[in-house]
Amino acid sequence: MNADHERGQVLPLIAVALAVLMGFAGIAVDVGYLEYRQQSQQSATDAAAAGGAEALLHAGCPNQSAADAAAQLNAGNNGYPSGGNIAVTTNNPPASGPFASDSCAVAVTINSTHNATFFSKLFGYANGMNESTLAVAEVQSTGPGCIFLLSMTADQNFNGANVNAAKCGMLINNTANFNGANLHVLNIGYAGAAPNENGASFTEAVPAPMLPVTDPCPEILGCAYLTANPPPIANCQSFNGNGYNGAINPGCYSDINLNGANVTMNPGTYVFNGNTNFNGAHITGNGITMYVTASGTPPNFNGVSSATLTPPTSGGPQGVLYYQVPTNTNPPNFNGSNGGYSGLIYAPGAISANFNGAQGKYLVVVFGSANFNGGNALDIATPPPDQSLIRQAVVAQ
Repeated sequence: MNADHERGQVLPLIAVALAVLMGFAGIAVDVGYLEYRQQSQQSATDAAAAGGAEALLHAGCPNQSAADAAAQLNAGNNGYPSGGNIAVTTNNPPASGPFASDSCAVAVTINSTHNATFFSKLFGYANGMNESTLAVAEVQSTGPGCIFLLSMTADQNFNGANVNAAKCGMLINNTANFNGANLHVLNIGYAGAAPNENGASFTEAVPAPMLPVTDPCPEILGCAYLTANPPPIANCQSFNGNGYNGAINPGCYSDINLNGANVTMNPGTYVFNGNTNFNGAHITGNGITMYVTASGTPPNFNGVSSATLTPPTSGGPQGVLYYQVPTNTNPPNFNGSNGGYSGLIYAPGAISANFNGAQGKYLVVVFGSANFNGGNALDIATPPPDQSLIRQAVVAQ
């Protein structure tokens, strides 16, 4: 056979092989592009689910409309607005799967159709390809933090203190003096200089460097509510209850003196817009919130014979026992060996607050700076199941 004829027979084979190779190359390009689109769409789905769960932090669980509005906004901001060939579906709680019974979980599905390709249309996909992505986010407890000391300049004092917070920890934005302290705490973080640990005993965690933390108020439902909806300062009354034996009612107080009194605080919100003095009192109050205005004097619980105070368990200020507006830098005084407080004690601007002797209650304490000095034990118990005050939105699936 003529050699030229043989070369001519090879050319069609080469042409076929090149076509096949180009087809594979084209498919590889399309697969890579679709993978890129899928990752982009998954990121938008994750952001949408996280936004939906974040909305539940402030709206409460469940709340389909709040979750959907936030999810749709986040999906659109990340390039996937619902409409046309894109469908964004939100379910709170999720319609199926392991989170179906979780009223604080949000499932988001993004379906996009007719995603254009370059070469696959030649192989029967003229209308492009479809993509479907799913993400689930839920509101969870942050867990480790229950003592927040936010000042970036003021030192914290734990001189001789006894602190028991075995299931949560303290987060310090500057440094601290732990001289002679006994701390049984899950974790201890500081963002400033290394603390003074002379003579201190750490039976669980030792102080470790960390990045500064922010005010946790936005992640606490009742605290965020009071920030956005401060109680009215109107019709404020003066009450001199020195030695008083009886009950008092919620409302606004221009000044209040309960020195040596035996008092029951009826449920509700107490607005302190002037001087307050609880020194030496016996105080009981369930379902109460104490709100200190910018011009109010923080209460003095020094030397209370006993105090058993709990916050509301529902409604706007739920979980908040004490709220001092951030611009008020005056220090509250919660000293006393017979103090029983639970819920949030919030005074982020207070410098040198005094806190000792709270026993056996679940607390979240937020100060600018504080003194935990003295031998009285501060016991911060584990929160009841699913009742942690501080929560965050996390992508769970």
